[in-house]
Amino acid sequence: MSDKKIYRYTNVELLDVIKNSQNKVLVVNAQAELEKRNLTDEELQYTKSEYLKYLEFKENRKDESLTREEWLSFFILPFITPKPKWRNDHFTDSEYQRFEKYGFDKKAKQASEVQTLGILFWFVLFIVCLVLAGYFNLL
Repeated sequence: MSDKKIYRYTNVELLDVIKNSQNKVLVVNAQAELEKRNLTDEELQYTKSEYLKYLEFKENRKDESLTREEWLSFFILPFITPKPKWRNDHFTDSEYQRFEKYGFDKKAKQASEVQTLGILFWFVLFIVCLVLAGYFNLL
């Protein structure tokens, strides 16, 4: 959330900053922004209930596993990821960084393990191809 202006934060994000941020200046700014919005008691209660849902979702995503598509992308493309002209990063690297940034702890751990297995797979496949090529005198 640090890359956007305080006025762009949702009410739930402001409440999260107020309750959890270590940056005192940010907390003061978030409190001022929340007060500036002149929320009614009903809206404030709704925001608090949404905040509790947000915390529950945040806690649940720590234990979320990789999907089949994510697993395959990390296994098949561990280092030969496509790098389009409009991006300056690789897909698997950016996905791994996203997992770490947004608290997908289990996904980040699994992605690292699967990426290692993918590298090992491609290495073994390369060695097997070399051995087969040597056996059939293709080299």
